Amino acid sequence: MRFLLAVFILLVASAPAKSAEQVPDYLKDLDRPYNAGDWTLQCNSSQLCQIIGVVKIPHGHAAIRAVVMIKRGIAKDAKPSLRIAFVDSVGRIDASLPVTNWRLYSRGLPKMPPPIRLELGEIEADGAYTVTPDIAAKIISALKRWPGAVVQDRGRNVAKMPRGDLARLFRKMDRLQHPKKPRMTAQETAEWLKEYHYVILRALPFEGSVPDSVLLSCDTRTYVDMPFGVRVAPDQVLFTADCPEGSKIFLQKAGQEPVKFDVSYSDGKIYPHGYAGFNAETSLLEIQIPKNGNLECGRWLKIGFTGSKFAMIEDRRYDRCRAVPYDLWPKVWYPTSWKYADTPPTNEGNAPPIVEGVKRP
Repeated sequence: MRFLLAVFILLVASAPAKSAEQVPDYLKDLDRPYNAGDWTLQCNSSQLCQIIGVVKIPHGHAAIRAVVMIKRGIAKDAKPSLRIAFVDSVGRIDASLPVTNWRLYSRGLPKMPPPIRLELGEIEADGAYTVTPDIAAKIISALKRWPGAVVQDRGRNVAKMPRGDLARLFRKMDRLQHPKKPRMTAQETAEWLKEYHYVILRALPFEGSVPDSVLLSCDTRTYVDMPFGVRVAPDQVLFTADCPEGSKIFLQKAGQEPVKFDVSYSDGKIYPHGYAGFNAETSLLEIQIPKNGNLECGRWLKIGFTGSKFAMIEDRRYDRCRAVPYDLWPKVWYPTSWKYADTPPTNEGNAPPIVEGVKRP
């Protein structure tokens, strides 16, 4: 079950969002990020929790930083999983790094314990490596106890590791996932935790001219840069326009003028987005909402079109501006399941999320 914190609003026809003050305290606590040094704990309404850790952006020189991602299911005996990505000072991932012999060494202890070989497998689509369960347990245990750590390759420092009281965040995770007594009534659970199942249309190329209202939509420029259109439904076209003040999004129904729309959250505010683009491979609209104007933090949304409405497929959030690729940010919301309207030859990208504690429809 999910609590849908973010909703899409067409500015011409919108349903009022529930006030943030109405949200039960337990859901607020699950949604809130908790920091300890370089580490951040982020849970979601399904009580699934993630911890991400990365050092600050280095000043004046390039440096490789490890982005450490820990995830744990909701079962009391669930074992945490571990993924690691390596990014430079501006957040770029170098897939050619020779990680075969990389090891984790402690820092700040009077007697250095033996190093831990990372044993990373193949790099995955988002640029991260999944660590095998036995090695993951060793690394997580070490990071809870060691004051600091560094990744080395044959005695040479190759990546900075996050520091902070990771053990404290694990204790906080335990309290959030398994409170001593229920923190929501049955009525609150029925009202706020729903199941969401979406069927998303695959987009088709748009052939035609971009409407003048889209071309002239920038506040500080006569014409937009590289307007993009895609047919998200047989009778509807989505346009994105890049402007100095941020990207703009329009939806045009057949025979009507394009309508600009934006993102609103449960507090009722409209949040300006910095980037908006349509991923032709996934048929998902991708939107970045910067935090206080900073594109290196905020929210990263992926939205599909059902033919009648927009459906949130993925909502990621990271409030610390540390130049981490968006697809590595903690995932705070996703539907119970989603699939494409037409079944492709394989289930790649089309299967419901397989998440501990969530049943298939």
